[in-house]
Amino acid sequence: MFNVGITRRFYARHFLVGDFGEETRPHGHIYTVEWSCRAGELDSNGFAVDIALMEDALDRVVERISGVLLNDQGYFQGRQPSVEHLAVYLWLELAGVLRELDFEFSRLSETEVKIWESETAWASYSTTDFGE
Repeated sequence: MFNVGITRRFYARHFLVGDFGEETRPHGHIYTVEWSCRAGELDSNGFAVDIALMEDALDRVVERISGVLLNDQGYFQGRQPSVEHLAVYLWLELAGVLRELDFEFSRLSETEVKIWESETAWASYSTTDFGE
């Protein structure tokens, strides 16, 4: 099994809903997102997944949410803007961009999006369901 990954950083704001003290006021984080893809075979170029394509897709997604208040994004309506939900949101956005780029999902066996909210705290979302 081959595993390929990239990392990007971005700034976004959010606030939690409920009894979470200061976390219920809008505040920001510099998030680090790690995105990895697993494939069982290499393509004719010797790639599990084209890293340049991954970088292009993640850059597009990060550009859309950099500086925003996550609570205002449609996905977060009725959802806590937790780091767990942010990981799912980023995967869904990445999957949409990959479809636009005619990405061959059939080559993937699994993908994972890990979001670091601080130097010591992270959550991730992984899936084998690519919704093709």
